[in-house]
Amino acid sequence: MQEAGNEANQKGWCDKAISDAEQKREYSAKAIVELNGQMAKLEATRDRLAQELEVLADEIASLKDTRAQAQEMRAGEKAENANTVKEAHEGLSAVEQAIDILTKFYRTAAKSKLELLQGPKDDALDAGFEGGEAYKGAQGTATGIIGMLDVIKSDFQRTISESEKAEAQAE
Repeated sequence: MQEAGNEANQKGWCDKAISDAEQKREYSAKAIVELNGQMAKLEATRDRLAQELEVLADEIASLKDTRAQAQEMRAGEKAENANTVKEAHEGLSAVEQAIDILTKFYRTAAKSKLELLQGPKDDALDAGFEGGEAYKGAQGTATGIIGMLDVIKSDFQRTISESEKAEAQAE
């Protein structure tokens, strides 16, 4: 009886241990299946991200090339704008000088008298005005000439302002 009791206890303990081990095996198998599924998803994500990294690396290289080209073009634009402004300032200065010189000439020519004659009046070539008469310039066209120079002056001023505005916008 004792042996039968011990054997029954042993069998109960074995049956319980087997049942626990089988249940633990099933839980572990399910966990392995779930972990393998997660691992497969993560591997797929890793592969997708690796491809994206390659694409992004190519795009970065392309963007760097494009940026370098844009910087080169911008440097050229900047130099061109600076040269345009410089030339316009020089032209503006020259036109202002021309306006000043012509204005002074026409003012003084209108008031001038012929003071120097090197020979007799008969020796003077026919210049289109009476002998001994001072040349007073074409006073009638003076305003037209100065007006044209004023237009040219305003063109230079507009070129300067437009170039500086375009440079500031491009910057």
